[in-house]
This record gives sequence, structure tokens and C-alpha cells, in this order.
Amino acid sequence: MARARGANAVMAAVFEATYGVTPGTGFRKLPFVSANLGEEQSLIESDLLGYGRDPLTPAYDVVSNESDIVVPMDHRNFGFWLKALFGNPTTAASVAAKGSILFSAQPVANATVTIAGTAFTFVSAAPTGNQIQIGANLGATLTNAVTALNASVVPAVAAATYAQTGGNTLTITHDTLGLGGNSFTIAASTTPASNGTVSGATLSGGANGHTFVSGTQNLPSMSIEVGLPDVPFFGMNYGARANSLSVQAQRSGLLSATVNVIAQGETTATATAAGTPTVLDVERFSQFQGSITRNGVALGNIVSAELTYSNNLEKIEVIRSDGRIGDLDPGIVKCSGNLNARFQDTSLLDQATARTPCEIAFGWSIDASRSLLFTAHRVFLPRGNRQIQGPGGIQMPFAWQAALDPVLNKTCTVVLTNDVASY
Repeated sequence: MARARGANAVMAAVFEATYGVTPGTGFRKLPFVSANLGEEQSLIESDLLGYGRDPLTPAYDVVSNESDIVVPMDHRNFGFWLKALFGNPTTAASVAAKGSILFSAQPVANATVTIAGTAFTFVSAAPTGNQIQIGANLGATLTNAVTALNASVVPAVAAATYAQTGGNTLTITHDTLGLGGNSFTIAASTTPASNGTVSGATLSGGANGHTFVSGTQNLPSMSIEVGLPDVPFFGMNYGARANSLSVQAQRSGLLSATVNVIAQGETTATATAAGTPTVLDVERFSQFQGSITRNGVALGNIVSAELTYSNNLEKIEVIRSDGRIGDLDPGIVKCSGNLNARFQDTSLLDQATARTPCEIAFGWSIDASRSLLFTAHRVFLPRGNRQIQGPGGIQMPFAWQAALDPVLNKTCTVVLTNDVASY
């Protein structure tokens, strides 16, 4: 029998329609760094006297199932955990798909570019129909191409806007925000030679923005299966809710988040109950792509920072024969963290002294279509001491706390931008 190895461990999860009832389909494979999710049941020593010095049979205590799961912060799969923490997001198209054709030289006569399935032919004579006249130089040819494409009456071609950049590039921007433009095809012929290189077979970068807000009354529950196929052993943890999220921001290193999960129970089997889960490619944010702003202005002297969001879940510890909890109720939201700043100016100290709130935002961005922004709208800073621990730089810690913004009626907002249709 093979021994279980972490390298082969798998995790799959699905949101439940009814608390504690595992759906038969809809599972999503989730990447993770570490987890120890599973039922625990401790023993209570016997307190009986009168039977000598040897111990009597212990009693079993209640069942508990709570774990810190460390997960990578990527722009696709991380949305599952955000939904578990904040509830259903509001999803809206936010970024248009784009692409380009880079020309190394003038296209030859009868070469083509194919836009959304329609071929446009380069000709030396006056153009007709879906033709583009070759100009005196490449820049003039691309000007003619832009004119012809923008004037096209073909509906699929007219769904984008065309422009020339740099004298050698035809740029294409889909007119509709969101994921639809990512299937818009582009191509350039090699024989006859168009001398054009497409940015990809389709436009790319079309994205949706998923907005999560604090204070949601009804949080979803999950079934999370942790599998060790080497044994084989598969533990299905049902009635799981996300209690808290913690993120450490620093200058370098891998970017991960710790999600505290509390589950009702676990069933075990020798085969997976998750079927064939949906798999999303993992594209992780990096620490170096992070930024921290205060009232929209970058904070430049932050050495490290911590962000914590908690639902303060309360276990419903009812009396039942299986020793498990009845459910979990969300408590008062807590959004807090730490800012460790090099003491270069007194801007943060002055704010703490004045006892005025500010907006603090933590962001990570790969590009316009792949980003994560966590905004605490009304943050209070305490006065911190100056840590002089040698001849080097002096740092000041600020253990901040966020509160409800009475205008926005929320404490914090998280916006995840990616190419996922919905969560």
C-alpha cells in the first residue's frame, strides 16, 4: 500500500444549497498550500474514584472540525474563497478584449487579414468590397486598413474598433466590455505574405469585475473534499463556512492567504465523491505586484502589512447524538490589520493623533484584466511607539481597525477582476 504524500493531495469544493447537504455535482478543484481539515474528537479522562490507581475507560468529547487552509492568491480560484467569506458578488463586465497585428513590412498584393471570420484582401488597385489598398508605405497601408475595417458593414467586424499605433501595428478593441470579445478571432496570411504577426488567435483581456461587500447576512456553506489518493482516502467536510481571512503583504515572496474554515462534520470514503471537478488555471499574484494606498495616494514607506477580515462565526452548539454542531451564525464583522512603516514623515502619526479616519486599500495587479483590490473604507489608526533597535532605520507599527462607513453602509469592499463568468 502506498503512503500518502502531500504532493498528491487534492482539494475540491462546492457550495451547498442546503446547509450540511453535499451536492452531487458542481465541484471545483482548488489549489492549496496546506490544510488540516477533518473531524477531531478528543478523550476526557475518567474522574471516578474507588477503583485503585489504574485509570478507567475515558469518555469521548464532542466532535470538532476547524482548520486553517493556506491558499494561493490567484485571480481565478481565489474568488471561491471570497464568495465563502463575503457571500455572492455583484458581477459586471469591466474590461474590453484587445488584440493587434504587428507588421514587419508592407503586405504583398492578395495577402489577407481575417477579422472575426471575414477575410480582407490587400490590393494595389482601388479597393472594392472587403479590400484594403496598399499605400505608399506601411503607415499609409495601415491607415487604409483602419478606414476599411471601421467602415465595414459586416456585423461581426463592426463589433470592434480599429486603430493604427506606431506606424506598424493594427490595434483591435472590442466594443463590448466583458468576456465576449475574447472569442473574437484574428489572423494574417503567410502565403501570400501579409508580413503580419497576430497577438493571438483571438482577442484577449476581456474581463468581469466581481464585487464583494462586507456585512452580508446570509453566508454560503460549502462541502470541501480533501483527498489522499495514494491510500486511497477521501474526506468530505460538509457544512463548512469561512470564518476569517488573513493576508501578509511584504516586498517579496509568494503571496498566500490563510482562510479559517469551520465545518459541521466529515464523511470518509476510498473514492472521490467530487466526480470530475471544474479546473481553472492558476495564475498567482506576486508580492511585488502589490500596493497600499491611503485616500487614493500610495503609501511609500510601508515595510510590511497585515490584513485580516473575520466573520466571527458563532458555533450553534446544540445537544445532538452525533456530537456535531447545528450550524454557524455570523457575528460582528471585524476588519483590521497592521501597517509597519519606516519613520520618514509624520503623515500617519498626525492622522492617528487627530483621530480622523481614512480609506486604506490593498491591491495586487497583473494588468487591467487581472487584479484584486481590497478596500477598507473607514480606517482608524492608533498612536504607535517608535521602535529604535539599533543604528538602522526606525519603524512605527500601526494596528489599524476599520469601521462601518455610514455613507457607503459597509466596512470594506473587495473587487476581483478576471476572466471568470461567475462565482
